[in-house]
Amino acid sequence: MPLLFLRIRIVLFLVLAGSFLCGCLSTTTSATRFYVLNPLDPGVSPISEIDRKDALSVEVASLRLPQYLERPQIVTRSSKNRLELAEYRQWGGNLRKNMMRVLAQNLSRLLATPHIAIYPHRPTISPDFRVDLEVMHFERDSDGQVRLSAQWRLSGGNDRKPLTTRITDLASPIFQKEGDFEHTVSAMSELFGELSQIIGSAILEYVHGRPES
Repeated sequence: MPLLFLRIRIVLFLVLAGSFLCGCLSTTTSATRFYVLNPLDPGVSPISEIDRKDALSVEVASLRLPQYLERPQIVTRSSKNRLELAEYRQWGGNLRKNMMRVLAQNLSRLLATPHIAIYPHRPTISPDFRVDLEVMHFERDSDGQVRLSAQWRLSGGNDRKPLTTRITDLASPIFQKEGDFEHTVSAMSELFGELSQIIGSAILEYVHGRPES
């Protein structure tokens, strides 16, 4: 009888130990990782030298995202009509606010100006230009490419006179592997940097009096 009791205790111990180990492994493998978009490299050169006494001032007035992107989880497409939410791969904060900060940093570097304001904070000086951005797509598609589609509007700062409205469609040149969120987010940062350069170039067209027709 004592031997049988001992065997039962050993079996129970092994079962409990196995359950504990599985729980630890599950916790380790499902640990949430957080990602952020990053601005252009600090060493990036301004788009063009601006021949004016005072530096340009720009206000990032608004940025809107589709509702399916307004969530902590990173969203990808597994098909044209199906979205996948990565429960353990999330944004390290609010994606919309992250994008507004990155756009402001990018424009500051590209236009060589410290006078960049982000709504709702009032700019220290009256802005020369206002930028409004509406994102329509910003995720990795089922083919492995990261795509960014956005409509953006440029207006005058004081009178808010509409200057131009454009739609920009961009795609990463490299196909990202499914589940590779590190490189996917990096590609998203690069595409957003490319969009920032396009917006910055449009601003300079008006500064130099050569708006694109």
